[in-house]
Amino acid sequence: MTDLVTLDARAERYRAATQREMRAVVGDAPDALHAWMRYHLGWEDRAGRPVEASPGKMLRPVALLLATELAGGDIEAALPAAAAVELVHNFSLLHDDIEDGSERRRGRPTVWTFAGRAQAINAGDAMFTLARLALHRLEAAGVPSERVVAATRELDEACMRLVEGQYLDMSFEGRIDVTLDEYLEMTGGKTAAMFAAPFAIGALLGGAAASTVDAYREFGRHIGLAFQAVDDVLGVWGDPAVTGKPVGDDLSSRKMTMPVIVALGAGGEIASDLRIAYSAMADATEDVEPLRALVDRTAARARTEAMAEGEERTALEALRAGGLSAEAIEMCAAFARSAVGRDS
Repeated sequence: MTDLVTLDARAERYRAATQREMRAVVGDAPDALHAWMRYHLGWEDRAGRPVEASPGKMLRPVALLLATELAGGDIEAALPAAAAVELVHNFSLLHDDIEDGSERRRGRPTVWTFAGRAQAINAGDAMFTLARLALHRLEAAGVPSERVVAATRELDEACMRLVEGQYLDMSFEGRIDVTLDEYLEMTGGKTAAMFAAPFAIGALLGGAAASTVDAYREFGRHIGLAFQAVDDVLGVWGDPAVTGKPVGDDLSSRKMTMPVIVALGAGGEIASDLRIAYSAMADATEDVEPLRALVDRTAARARTEAMAEGEERTALEALRAGGLSAEAIEMCAAFARSAVGRDS
């Protein structure tokens, strides 16, 4: 499709430019702390040798630079903010891997597995600090100071919502009575906030009116909710070759994801059996297939996928209500399909 081809061309340009800016921010200091960050970002192997590991789709900087460009702004000037949102995202992944005990990400050992938990926390903290320092590069790039302050506040507030969401996610551990409303509150912070903020920041840096910034923020929030629903589907039914994580990783770690919450709420014998199985501690040799079979016997997958589709529609309605141009809506629709319609 023409719009997707156009988005792909833009995204390729955005990712390359953001990577260049991120390398400038992270630097090439030889100490282990910086080496661990470069490893996590896919730039080096454990011995410090350059590699070309996949950085992923880099959806958040793509979102920011897309909104900047659609608002008529200069993406070169916005690159420090694009680097900042990607560094924040990766700081959260570093800590998330520790908190979840995840041993692999994108097919590679996670930093804590060889650096230790304490030092991996330091690496995450350093990456968060570098994200904040990246924002200081905006003024040097010619961005008016009032926009820098507004963009910084937007990212800071999103970071707070991100941490609150992660707190809620961890508080669900050991519980099998998590409600769908609690889940949506959690994912609204843990995932949706870091889609909402990049779109809003991009529009801000592009000089958009406040109503347009609000429309982009709302679009990003709903895309984030849809993204998490799809991520939950992948956590149960995803192909490890695509996800970079073991098969059924969310089931083996007993995460309270949307498919599980829906299945537990289905009632009857299936829900009862799943509740008993989910209450038991997993071990390294567990076969998750019986758990997945129980979830499969409910409408959990269909309901989760329907939720993702509904959030995607709501996201586009927010842009229409905000009076954005047909070109902007078409390009954002392509972004939505790219972000939400991930392979399993």
